[in-house]
This record gives sequence, C-alpha cells and structure tokens, in this order.
Amino acid sequence: MRVRSFLAVGSALLVSALLAAAASAGPYKVKNLQAISAGPSLFPAGCPGGFRDETKIPGHELETAITVNPANPRNIIATWKQDVGPFNSRDDLVASSLDGGKTWQRSTIPGLTACTGGTADTASDPWVSAGGDGTVYFGGQSGVLSPDLIAIVASHSRDGGRSWAGPTTVAPRLIGNETPAITGSPTLTGHAYLVWANFTFDFPRMNTLEFSRTTDSGTTWSPPILIDQPGLFAWDIAPRLLVLPDGTLLTLFARTDLEAGFGAHYAARSLDEGRTWLPPVQVGPQLPLVEFVHPEFGHLPQPHYPSAAVAPDGTAYIAFENNSSATSGGIGLAKSSDGGLTWSSSTLRMSGYAFEPAIAVNKHGVVGVTWYDLRNDRPGDAALTADVWFAHSHNRGESWRQTHVAGPTDLRTAPMPEHNYVGEYQGLAGLRNGFAAAFTLPAPQAKDGPTDIFFAQIGPGGGGDKDDRR
Repeated sequence: MRVRSFLAVGSALLVSALLAAAASAGPYKVKNLQAISAGPSLFPAGCPGGFRDETKIPGHELETAITVNPANPRNIIATWKQDVGPFNSRDDLVASSLDGGKTWQRSTIPGLTACTGGTADTASDPWVSAGGDGTVYFGGQSGVLSPDLIAIVASHSRDGGRSWAGPTTVAPRLIGNETPAITGSPTLTGHAYLVWANFTFDFPRMNTLEFSRTTDSGTTWSPPILIDQPGLFAWDIAPRLLVLPDGTLLTLFARTDLEAGFGAHYAARSLDEGRTWLPPVQVGPQLPLVEFVHPEFGHLPQPHYPSAAVAPDGTAYIAFENNSSATSGGIGLAKSSDGGLTWSSSTLRMSGYAFEPAIAVNKHGVVGVTWYDLRNDRPGDAALTADVWFAHSHNRGESWRQTHVAGPTDLRTAPMPEHNYVGEYQGLAGLRNGFAAAFTLPAPQAKDGPTDIFFAQIGPGGGGDKDDRR
C-alpha cells in the first residue's frame, strides 16, 4: 500500500510538473489591460509657485516602473512621471494594487515636490522595488529648475504602496544627478540599494556612477560610493542593480564613449554589499553612435536605457536596443550564469524598429521581454504607428515566442517627441507563472490626457496567474 501510495503521489507530481512546463512553453495571452493612471487629477489646481508650472500638461504621464511584493504576490506597485511639460513633471505618482492588478489606488509621496508640500519644482525618473520583507522602496529625482539642481531621493512604504514616508535625500542637489534606480534586498531585512549617474565636469570626480545603501528600511542612507568613473569623454548612464542569490551585487549600465566612438553595456560587481566595486566588464556588443530617422517624423526613440533581471537560479539578464536601421529592429540580450564575470549575447529580431525593452524573470525561470516596435507603421498615412509586444523564453533565451500586448497606437499624438514620445523606460516584473507589465500609450488608447500609463497581466494560456494567491 505504501509503495503504491508513493507511486500515486509521484505520478501526480510528475503530471503537475509536465503541465506547468507545457503552460510556460505554450502561448502567452494578455489579461486585465487597463489604464492605471486614469482618473481625476490629484493636482487640479496645478502646483502654485512651481517653476513654469503653467507649462506642465495635465494628464501627460511618462516613464513607468513596476514591482511585485515578494511578501504578498497579490501586491503590485507601479510609478510614473505625472503632468510632464517642457520643464519636466509636476510630481511622481505611485499606484498600488492589493488584488493582483484588478483594482488600483493612486498615491503621492509627501514633500517630493511643491505639489505635495515640498520645495522642489519637479520630480523625475521614478523607480520602485519591493524587498523580501515586504517593504516597498521608491527612488527618484527631486529638484529645482532655476538653477538646474537635482537631488537623488528615496522613500519607503510599509503598507504595500498605499502610503509613503517623506523623501530622504540620498545625494544632495547637484547639476547632473540622473537616472536613479532602487532595488530592495530579497533576503536582508531592511536593506535596499540605490544607484545613479552623475553627469558633471567637476574635476576630479566627474561623470561618475554612484551607489548608496540603507540597512534600516530607508530611514537613513550611506554616503555615496563610487562604482565607476569612465573618463573625460565617456558617460555611464541608467544603472540597474541586481542582487544575486549568493549576495553579490551586480550593477549593469550603458556607457557612451565619444573618444572610442561607440556605446556599450557593462557590469560591475560588489562582493561586500556595495562597500567596494570591482572594475566593470563589457556586456554584449559595441554599438554605433548613430541616430535613426523616420522619413516623416524625424528622429526615432532610442534612449538606450537598459533593463536587467535575475532568475531564481542566479542567471543575470540584460536587454537593450540593437537596431540596424529605421526599418529593421532588434532587442539585444545578454546573460551571465557565473555572477556577471562572463556574458553571452544574442538579438531578438523583428520586422520593424524597436525600442525601450523591459526584461523580467518569473518564479519558474521563464524570461519575458516587452518592447515597442514599428512593424505596423505605414509610410504616408500621417501616423507613427507603434505596438507593444511581449516575448517569452522557457529555455534561458535560446528561443522566443511573441505575443501582441497593446496597440496600434499613434506616437505622433504624444506631445513631446524629444521625450521619446513615451519617456525613456517602461516596466516589467515577474509573477509566479506570468508577468506584470506597465507601459505608456498615447491616443487612441489614452483617454485621460495625451498619454496614460497602462497595466497588463501576461501569462500562459488564458493569461491568468492564479497561483499568485497564498
């Protein structure tokens, strides 16, 4: 009897495993596509006293990031720039869901800008990440625009993103503080990490990549620590920090090297929780410093902000733009299975110009990537037609299967082409069996202003992620 029982249990487990594998390998579908930024303005009177506040565009949202709370997988948090104009945005907003993305509640960070009781004219480059203990962290910019002095700030939430502490200054207001990203530790209670670039010509600490750490859930942060300094004619931008299973910190970033004449991506490692950093190694190919031009609408979006993710087995991934022309698109991909020491690269090709990839890995190790591309754009029709696409791989990027997520949308209707129409980055986070995506869409999808931030749940079969309940 006992042997037969063990055989029955073993057979059931085997069948379950095979069904899970088949689901991850099969087609993915989109569920619960909705605009999470829509609704009455949180700033109906604007921000009186803010620098050039009259130029801010109500309902113009850009640049979104998203995270899933590992302590409660039904808790999803997104952030974005709100009311963007020529002189940046009024504020950054946060939206949180406690039911797996079905319903959302928007909130502000008190004191981040003049809109919420602070002194800053603007906020930008928002990022969110949840730590393993359930603390949700926010990182971003907050600054004055006359003169242009920007601080790197952080905040935290202990209730799943519903309410937030006032911002803590991680790096003081300087010319050139840019592209911050925050990462909560998956294993160390109260630990989180913030990385950013500083574009400055103040010798000797110029054009640097910086790091700071909190060990008390965001109440205080360490003084900035140098990750990398590439030289006088090079810039490190858009760092993204991963925490590997063995505790290694891995910062991936883009570099523009004017002296060498190319751009590339790099990875820097820390073995002591960010106190010191090893010299970076190049990740993926060298990329030409060229812009691509649409025959009707001019320069195409190409912010060159990479996206990075780590799998449960410790494999690190990075995704980046790798187009060969204005009509031939590609998303570059690289991965490392030895803690960031060595990397292999490939390209996900498509029949249209592609930009702003976001990469994530779910709990089963399935790799997902979202991006925009112009495969459905038709010359001469007066529209700049883009769609959002998703691809997943269940064999660590050896093969991919694509799914249409949203669109067609008309980028031309977005009011600021110089902001890449949809900002500089979008968001993707892994669920247990699927993915949570956040991205920007203009008309005809946007109904509450010129753009809206959309959420989509992407998963196998019917697109559901029912196993994300506990």
